Order: sequence, then C-alpha cells, then structure tokens
Amino acid sequence: MTHCSPPQSARRGCVEQLVCALIGPLLALALVVGALAAPAARQSGQASPSAADPFLAAQAAALLPAHTGDLARAAEWDRYTIVATADPAALTIRGTVSVTVTNRSSLSYDRIYFRLYPNHPDYGGRLDVTAASVEGRPAASGTEQGDTLLWLALPRVLPPGGIARADLRFIARTPRNASARTFGAFNQEAGLWSLAGFYPVLARQFINSGWDRRPIESRGDFAVTNVGLYDVTVEFPSAWTLVSTGSRVNSLPARAGTRRERLVSGPQREFYLGFTRGLEQASTVVEGTRIVSHYQLANADAGQRALRFAEQALRAYNLRYGPYPLAELEVVQGAMTTFLGMEYPGAVLIEQTLYADNDRVLETTIAHEIAHQWWYSLVGTDAQGEPWIDEGLASYAQVLYYEATGNSARAAEELEYFRGLYRRLREANRDAPLATPPGGLRGNYVPVAYAKAALFFHALRGQIGEEGFGRFLQRYLAEGKYRETAGPDVLRAAETACLCELDTLYEDWVLSAAPVAIP
Repeated sequence: MTHCSPPQSARRGCVEQLVCALIGPLLALALVVGALAAPAARQSGQASPSAADPFLAAQAAALLPAHTGDLARAAEWDRYTIVATADPAALTIRGTVSVTVTNRSSLSYDRIYFRLYPNHPDYGGRLDVTAASVEGRPAASGTEQGDTLLWLALPRVLPPGGIARADLRFIARTPRNASARTFGAFNQEAGLWSLAGFYPVLARQFINSGWDRRPIESRGDFAVTNVGLYDVTVEFPSAWTLVSTGSRVNSLPARAGTRRERLVSGPQREFYLGFTRGLEQASTVVEGTRIVSHYQLANADAGQRALRFAEQALRAYNLRYGPYPLAELEVVQGAMTTFLGMEYPGAVLIEQTLYADNDRVLETTIAHEIAHQWWYSLVGTDAQGEPWIDEGLASYAQVLYYEATGNSARAAEELEYFRGLYRRLREANRDAPLATPPGGLRGNYVPVAYAKAALFFHALRGQIGEEGFGRFLQRYLAEGKYRETAGPDVLRAAETACLCELDTLYEDWVLSAAPVAIP
C-alpha cells in the first residue's frame, strides 16, 4: 500500500493493490422502487422545478435560494432514485437504485455501463447487483475490468439524445477497522461508517467516444462521473447520525429503533453517505451555507477549530472563485490512515490523527479538501486521466487560503514546500509532463500532480498578473460549472482572462517536461 500524503499537503485517497473477486450473478427480473422515493422523471425536454415534476422540485432544498435557478439545466443531468436500508452491525447497505439516463454522446448505445467502485481491490469490500431491468424488462448483463464495470443490455438501440430507465437491486458490504490496508472512505472505524461509492453509478460518458470503460488506476482518485440529481431515502438505526451529500427533505415513518430520512442532492457528481456514532457536532452558517464539524469527544477543541478553518476556507473561496451553491457542507473526523483527507460533494473526511497531532496540517488539509468542492465537484475533471487540474488547483488553494486569512508567512511556506518537492523530483531526473495519467506517475504522483501542478498555477499567476489570474479562476468556474473540463479548457480560460497567448507556458509545463524556471 502506498502512503500518498505529503506531510504538509492535503491528500485524497490513494492506495495500491489487493485482490479482486467476481460479482454475484445478476437475476433477470424487474424492480419496483419504493413508494417513499420520488419517481424518476423521464421527459426529454428541459424541466423546471414545479409541481408537475416533483423529483426536480424537491432538489431545490439542497441549493441556496440564489442558486435554485441552476435546476433549469436539469435536462443535462441523469437522475437517481435510491431507497436503501443500512445495517452498521452487519456492515451492509442494501436497496434499489432507479436511474434515468440520457445518451449524451454522438454514438448510439446498445448497453448502459455502471461503475461498481467497491469491487476495486483497494476498497476491501463488495458491491453486488442482485437484480436488474431496463425499461421494465429483465436485462442481460455482464462485467468488465475485474468486476468494477457492469453493463446492462438495452432492449433497443438508444440513439444520441435518447432516454432509458434502469432499475437495479444491490447490496454493499464494507470492512471494519481496515483503514491501514484498504481505502478508509469505505470502512467502519473510529465512530465513522463511511460508505463512499455504495451504489452502482453510471460510468462517465464522453461526447465522441461514449462510455468510459477504462480500468481504474489506484493512484489518484477513483470516481470519474458526470453530474446527476439524487433523491435518496435511507433507513438506519437511530443510535447513529447520518452524514451525507445534499440536504434532508423530511423524516419518514420507520420501524422501532430506526430512522428513515429522505435526502436530495442538487446537481452532484456522486452521492456520499456515512454514519457516525459517538461523535460530537458543532455548526455555523457562512453566507447561507450551514457547515457542520463532526469530531471525536477527545478532540473537542480541535473539532471547533476545524469548524473555524472550514468557515474561513468557504469565505475565502466564495470570494476568490465564485459562490458555493449548496445549503450544507460537512467536515468529518475519521480513520483515513493512508491519506490525510478525502472530498465528496458536500462532505469532506479528515484523518483523525490531525486533530490531536498537528493543527497546521489539519488547517491545510481542510483548506485543500474544501477547495475540491469547486475543483472536482462543481467543475469536473478526469481524475483518472488528468489529475493535475483539480489537484493542482486544490493544492494552490492552500496558498490562496493563507493569503486570504492574512497569513502571508504560511502562504510562502506552502509555496516553498511545493518547490522543494519539485526540485527533488527534477534532481532525481523523474520529472514528467503534467498531462501524464496517474498510471504513468509511478513513484512521482504527488510531486507532479500536486507540487508541480500548484507551481504551474503560480507561474500562470505571475505571467498574467493578479487581476488576470482572478479573472481566470472565476471564468474557469463559470464555464466549467457542472460540466467536464480538460487541459485545453484551462488554457482557453486563462488566455481569455489575460487576452494573451500562453501556448509556450502550457507546452513547457503541461505537455512536456521542459526544464522550466521554478516560480
């Protein structure tokens, strides 16, 4: 297992390989989604949040009032309705997911593809689909890429722009106390039962090549997904506290000793679900967004400081990048062990030892992970192909955060830390273009995707000036919000912001390993 956390820099999940298993058989039968969940809409035209579309109307609860107009873009997003029961004692969550999917490519489809992330060996758990149908008919199925990619055959060819509905029954199982050897975000340990990727999620679609069917690379982040809208109903023991993407709509009748909550996501790239037991909470409201800090009782002071760091980061990034549109944001202390932090839409997980051992790294990690709410969540990138974009922007956010909080000395120290990592990489003759996929960065993933990438954005700032760099950040967000971007989009936004040509800068840093001056 690789420990991918640089000592001063926040890290997202990164582990090496274990052993893969085979998926359980898919039963050929249709599903009936629970009546407590809102129905998935199927119209092809642009929807509006109204009584005529209750699924969409409910989504407004996850957004700040000033951003509910974003739902006018709902035709761009697939829809998920999940009804599940969580059993922390058995380490299982089982339920149904109904997905309304639009063919957003230029190709015709004869299959729909889903990612089963927990079947990657790094997770140490399982996600089994036990029944599946498409358009109410039993669907032929199969798996690829070591059981992490599931396909369902369509009853008829789905043309570009066509819409289909798939219903799947699933059960996911996590390990317990396994963060030292598996991906800690899918694990029960230290009062947190984290269920990242617990449901079948549609594989990403590319406009010109259709479904993303690549194998999952352990280095970097696993999930590469398009934006979707989620309506999730989950039943769980009342002794546990729910942590999730999005916002609660209401509580529903449940069995004795359990609670049943309905949640909606707003436009999100995935839906995070977790449960805590024995953790305390503190909260505040920043420009309309409620921030909740979940922390272990022994670290109450640090838990309060974590809330303050999150508040400062949200204020700084709202001003620097553009407003965070969601009503809630949660920061959770947990046993991550092999990495310092991990981000999900509306929720970030922070390694528990930082609350006791290193306040500086705790602050930096929270600043980094909250920056990913913009760079990964709002603006999508290909973490399995170009991790330098979101990791570079989130790493450079550490510098911007300390500048915004008036701590210029720490901002300078962050930059010097990145410079040191990158200098040592070059001295070892291991430099690589920023555009290198994670599989090509064996042994130098962090120095390239984090340090060199952060320095690229510092070099860009130096070349186009402070005002130009500010325009670049806000333009990149405005143009990429809820979309998927790539390196050329970064270049285009920067050149538009400065009204200048940046080909040489981009070529030297991103497309080659030229001996650039370290800014």
